[in-house]
Amino acid sequence: MANTIPFQLITPLSVKFDGEAELVIVVGTEGEVGILPSHAPFLTALRPGVLRANVRDAGGAPKRLELACSEGFMQALPGKVTVLADMALEPDEIDIAQARADLEAAQEALRAAGGELAAVRAAMAQVDFANAKLAVAGVT
Repeated sequence: MANTIPFQLITPLSVKFDGEAELVIVVGTEGEVGILPSHAPFLTALRPGVLRANVRDAGGAPKRLELACSEGFMQALPGKVTVLADMALEPDEIDIAQARADLEAAQEALRAAGGELAAVRAAMAQVDFANAKLAVAGVT
């Protein structure tokens, strides 16, 4: 398929997706990045957020993939996109009550961090991941 690119999303526990994508959008450290087929070589660290991709299922039909991803890395080459993430959760894997509790705990950790930069960054990553889980689960 000329308008797709091989795409893999890999976590330490499983390969979450391995197939063809028309578009892959991730949250990089400098903001959202969209990757299309034949993209120039690109490497970025990922911040927690929602990974969105227009992919093809096993039958070749288009579908939208949305996952809450934690920190990781993305490598885009002209012929392949690979995302390595610590966690990538589909909507049915998200416990909404737990995600809300995680968000509350992360916000409290952010308040308690004061001016300590490392603690603020860690708490912000937790806030971002909790918000991504809620967004993927359809909770605003």
